[in-house]
Amino acid sequence: MLVDTAQTSSPDTIVEFIAQAKNRESAMFTEAEGKSLLSAFGIDTPQGVEIEVGQELPGHLREPLVVKAISTTLVHKSDAGGVRVGVSRAELDEVALQMRGSLANFGHELDGVLVEEMVPAGHEIIVGAVRAPGLGWTVMVGLGGVLVEVFEDVAFGLAPLSETQILDMLQELRGMKVLNGARGGVKADIPALVTLISRLAGPEGLLAALPEDVVEIDLNPVIVSDTRAVAVDARFVVGGSEAAQTEGSAAGNAQATDFSPLFHPRRIAVLGASGKRPNLANRFIRNLRAGGFDGTIIPVHPAADEIEGLPTIASLADVDEPIDYAFVALPGARVAEALGQGAGKVRFAQVVSSGFGEVEEGKELEATLVATVREAGIRLIGPNCLGTHAPAGKLSFVPEAPLTPGTTAVVSQSGGLSVDILRVGAASGIDFHSVVSIGNSADVSAAELVSSHLGNDEVHVIGLYLESLSIAREVLDVLDAAETRKPVVLLAGGRTSGGSRAATSHTGALAGNHRLWPAIARQAGITLVDSLADFATALHALSTVDLSVKPNGNEAVLFGNGGGASVLGADALDRQGISTTPLPESVIAELESLEVPPGNGFHNPIDVPAGTLAVKSGGVAGDILKVVLAGSEPAVLITHLNVGIIQRNLGATHGDVTGTIIDSIAAARDESQSNTHQLLVLKSDGSDGTGDMVKAYAQRARQIGIPVFGAFEDAALASRAVLEQSKQIHQASRGADGRQ
Repeated sequence: MLVDTAQTSSPDTIVEFIAQAKNRESAMFTEAEGKSLLSAFGIDTPQGVEIEVGQELPGHLREPLVVKAISTTLVHKSDAGGVRVGVSRAELDEVALQMRGSLANFGHELDGVLVEEMVPAGHEIIVGAVRAPGLGWTVMVGLGGVLVEVFEDVAFGLAPLSETQILDMLQELRGMKVLNGARGGVKADIPALVTLISRLAGPEGLLAALPEDVVEIDLNPVIVSDTRAVAVDARFVVGGSEAAQTEGSAAGNAQATDFSPLFHPRRIAVLGASGKRPNLANRFIRNLRAGGFDGTIIPVHPAADEIEGLPTIASLADVDEPIDYAFVALPGARVAEALGQGAGKVRFAQVVSSGFGEVEEGKELEATLVATVREAGIRLIGPNCLGTHAPAGKLSFVPEAPLTPGTTAVVSQSGGLSVDILRVGAASGIDFHSVVSIGNSADVSAAELVSSHLGNDEVHVIGLYLESLSIAREVLDVLDAAETRKPVVLLAGGRTSGGSRAATSHTGALAGNHRLWPAIARQAGITLVDSLADFATALHALSTVDLSVKPNGNEAVLFGNGGGASVLGADALDRQGISTTPLPESVIAELESLEVPPGNGFHNPIDVPAGTLAVKSGGVAGDILKVVLAGSEPAVLITHLNVGIIQRNLGATHGDVTGTIIDSIAAARDESQSNTHQLLVLKSDGSDGTGDMVKAYAQRARQIGIPVFGAFEDAALASRAVLEQSKQIHQASRGADGRQ
């Protein structure tokens, strides 16, 4: 039977293809079937037909031809001698007979051949997609053919993809220089490639129309010439319902909940405290009192008359006024019943107890808990978490908690790490709006909290610690649908190459966590960091700088004392993708005309000796930066000072030089009104006296909107975070203006 690969495929036809694939050992569409689907969605494919061996070839195909074997058991055609190129019509029968013999040697039977017109040479690209639980379609693009196995130069994204997001994926490829015609090569038709990927993975693309039975697709290779992008091979894999299963997006499922009672509670119930042996719940009550909570604390206990000196109630059924927040530390088997008694009386319940869905035997217990709280009208945080930290409400699960209200909100899947986030963050100069440990997030999700934070004027910066790619996907969908944008920083757990799986397609085999986390971050416009220290660094910078500043480009200027330090600083910036190109000659000339001692380097980095910094007792720093900002507009300006050296050498004769420098660079910033973000590196020599000075100067700088770091590496990472998030905010602002 002759099958034309350009035929139109209706939904009924797709269902038929799936049914036929399930009866094949390969569990795949034939290539002709796959290409008919591609053609139906406007994806360019070679002209071709599927025929039986010996069947006459229609006259409309032009030589030279490509012949491909068709077999119900064959997956990799080339490996079994199932592909021949440059074939003439006269050679067709002989080639088919040779293929039959070659396939037989590999244990396959030839059922027919696909004959196509040969596509002119071009760049080989792979475009693929694999359906993953909780993520939906994960899309890959990279250098194709055998190169995908050798170099693995690939980039990932999550469907649906906009054309801008597709371009971002392509720009991530090391081979993009080749596609752009490096060293006199052919310049690929990038718009045609973007169109092909969009018709596969865009909002109205083929992936959106495929039933869940289709789980993997490889178009390898796609031949991209200077005028065309053609899918010359197509592999569609059918799988079981388990492989196809995806979770619903929180963007559509999130309930419209007012979270203000969680962050500003006035009545708190505590379940699980003991009247005999102090435990976690007792410590929570003590934390509330030590932190100055001035609302009502109600211990719930069936037998004790008082706990921690407070009168108790026997159960939540005895509550006389609504409870804003219930802290629950009961044994897991007792939690659902206890909360069920608070129906209509409790707004939020945080269950710190474990033994729920995080272990196989607790999944049913968690399902019962969720059903109970939903029937009772209670929003559940957790279970299997530590608590909520909300300084404005004097609420915390950490003893001696930092309770200065701030504008940074963090959502963490890990309870233990949320304690570290609080401690390290406070030491980095971050004042938190909140830190919420969500544990299993059986009800209230990370995406729902992010959605709430986006609409909360008290929150300016959002931090996330996530371990689940499916939860990250939900956050991506929330950010994509949001009308407002705020800086978001992500610390991801499980960012290893593990997670790749045995798969029929190259896409499935390469879709490891180490690639999917960066893909989600790029697509969502999130800054991804590698460590807790980097997380705190990025959040501190974003919560300190003025994000209404709109930097242009990716250039930085370094200013300070110490030539070697400046070189290391430039290297650190380069590793973060930020360059330090020389200043314009006019700016250099004006700097050289300043009345300062000799020995300065004004090109960028700007290196000045201690004698120069002593001019005007440090005020010369402002003069230098005014010249720089008047004649150029770097995206970032980093001042670095060795506090110990400056104060030991200059303090006795010139006073508070470091403090004057800090004030003068802030004055230069304010006077210039430039689109430049300013950061400060304050280095210590390790002595106690210098350390105390650095802390005092850091606090002074932060109060005037300049983030402070102890090393160039931290300042460089902070610069990347600030530039990435500034770009997202101002792009969103332009989009909002257009919608208005």
